Amino acid sequence: MIEHEIPAGVRPMAAEKYVRRAWPMLPGRAVRQLFERRDVKRGGARLGAGDAVAGGDVLRLYLPDALTDFSIETVFDDGRLLAAVKPQGLPVDADQDGVGADTLRTRLTRIHSTARLCHRLDAATGGLVLAAMDDETEAQALQTFRDHALQKTYYALAKGGFDRPEGILRAYLIKDAAKSLVRVVHSPRAGAKPIETRYRVADERGGIARVELEPITGRTHQLRAHMEDFGHPLLGDDKYGDRELNRRAPGPLRLWCGKLALNRDCPLADYRGQTFAAPPPEWWELK
Repeated sequence: MIEHEIPAGVRPMAAEKYVRRAWPMLPGRAVRQLFERRDVKRGGARLGAGDAVAGGDVLRLYLPDALTDFSIETVFDDGRLLAAVKPQGLPVDADQDGVGADTLRTRLTRIHSTARLCHRLDAATGGLVLAAMDDETEAQALQTFRDHALQKTYYALAKGGFDRPEGILRAYLIKDAAKSLVRVVHSPRAGAKPIETRYRVADERGGIARVELEPITGRTHQLRAHMEDFGHPLLGDDKYGDRELNRRAPGPLRLWCGKLALNRDCPLADYRGQTFAAPPPEWWELK
């Protein structure tokens, strides 16, 4: 059983909608069955899918034990710095309305109550994230990311047909906050920030390429938008992807942060030269 108080300020919405947003990793079928069995309660009352819930309500969800494991895999943890593996689909934080009972941050704080995230990944992207447990380590880690004093390697599946097996892409990125999108342009202009992305094609099969990507700069949605502009959108990308390709190869966004390599002169003095790695999911094998 999960007991959860809806944060104050969350506006009324249907109970099923709230549960789906608050616990995004729960399978849709499990959520439907939860309401079909009337296994969501507020006080002593059983809730239907369409019943309204709001901030301050205390919900009890009677889920099977197999669905109440909200742990997270770690590949390094010395009590000061932690490298964890974020599942694809798990958001980093609560959404703009304050909804988010199961997030990367809540899972990390179950391991260390003082864990502070040092960078972010899109909800759809999985892989390595670093967190610090004290002020000094956090400050050093944040400076490491600001200085780009580490190499980030992403594994991705993209539309094939590359002319060259490797290279560096350079352009500019404009953020469209109203649409929660970014746009690639190829000349300087107001609001545009320079971006650089290194790519290497590992192999290609059936019109789909396995690609290793390194964001030399680090901008929101950089890899996804840059690869779309390059003519090789990522599979499963519902914002910048190819609809026909996604229809033929359904599944999640094929993008995974698989390696974080700290420079030998990075501000994280006690971890200089260290590399953290997390193997990509099965989709990387192109079966």
